[in-house]
Amino acid sequence: MTLSSKDGDSIRLTDTRALTGLRFLAAFHVLLLHELPDEIANTGPIISELLERTAAVSIFFVLSGFLMSLGRGTREWKSREWLTFLKKRVAKVMPVYYVGFLVFLPVFLMRLSRMEDANLLDGIFPALANLFHIQSFLPHFEEPWYINRPAWTIGVFMTFYLMFPYIHSWLLKKSARVVGLLFWIFFIASQAVVILLESNLDMNSTKIEILHKFPLVRIFEFLMGVTAGTWLNLRNEPLHVESKYTFPIALSIVLLFIFLPPIFSNYIHNGLLTPLFILLFLSSSHGTDRTMALLRHGPIYRMGEASYSFYILHLPLANYISLAIILLLGDSMRFTFEFLILDILIVLPITLWFYNKFEEPMRLRILGQTSSNL
Repeated sequence: MTLSSKDGDSIRLTDTRALTGLRFLAAFHVLLLHELPDEIANTGPIISELLERTAAVSIFFVLSGFLMSLGRGTREWKSREWLTFLKKRVAKVMPVYYVGFLVFLPVFLMRLSRMEDANLLDGIFPALANLFHIQSFLPHFEEPWYINRPAWTIGVFMTFYLMFPYIHSWLLKKSARVVGLLFWIFFIASQAVVILLESNLDMNSTKIEILHKFPLVRIFEFLMGVTAGTWLNLRNEPLHVESKYTFPIALSIVLLFIFLPPIFSNYIHNGLLTPLFILLFLSSSHGTDRTMALLRHGPIYRMGEASYSFYILHLPLANYISLAIILLLGDSMRFTFEFLILDILIVLPITLWFYNKFEEPMRLRILGQTSSNL
């Protein structure tokens, strides 16, 4: 498999369906983290640390920058063209975001009413921050700051989208060698931020929230994706990445994820594995290698298309499922294996239906289209 085909001024990946399936696996990992059964979480500090470790959002940030820059090619940004780009991004993310906000709002108000000494301002300020998706700029660990906690990423993404045309235009003025060097500068910067924030061994919750959610901290992962895609487009010769390496690369990521000591958890969370992610994106997006066949076809691919709805709605739905169980059975099954299985069986079909009936039709309606043009 060779990354050599060009479409005008941009490199065309032979088959990106595996990356769609990969997005679902990342979103599914987020669900597992949020619904981790107590009997697993309480088995010991090492197991707990491992199961609570995640690079899913890092994959989202890197993959977004990678695909946008690769797809854009080396075309210069014309006057007002960035508005069209931004409209497409808003049409994709905002309708589902606000549905998640409204669905979770009753849960937010219920939790607020149960807090001691809570007042109106305790609800209005977080609600406004979430309504205008700026909650990630004001990291706050305590509940009930986040209405639908996973949705903090949307404010981060919107920040990246606003900056992308300018970043991409700036990179196009550089040589492939300079852009490649910038990738490694951004990689070092992403890990230096972790070192800086962890320099105080007594890390408080606010510092952790800044490390995990603040857009100007997480931007380095997005920049690595953008520089990798731009570097590929600026190269004068094809890049050979054999698809037979897909499985070894994926296995390397899994093994590092599992066996790196707990001290590396925040580094993994903030982009440590990005170079391997890029290689995985390339190797899995070409040829007919069967290693990634499960991600290119069938249920995983279909759920990959609905992965954004799944990511935004899984936690609100889990809360209502838990509430229904309490009302029907008088007891909560939350954070048990039984609830996890029930949650998955309910959330998967609902979010797939939601994607087909709301997310995609609404996106097309905002863009004034009658059929998908993905």
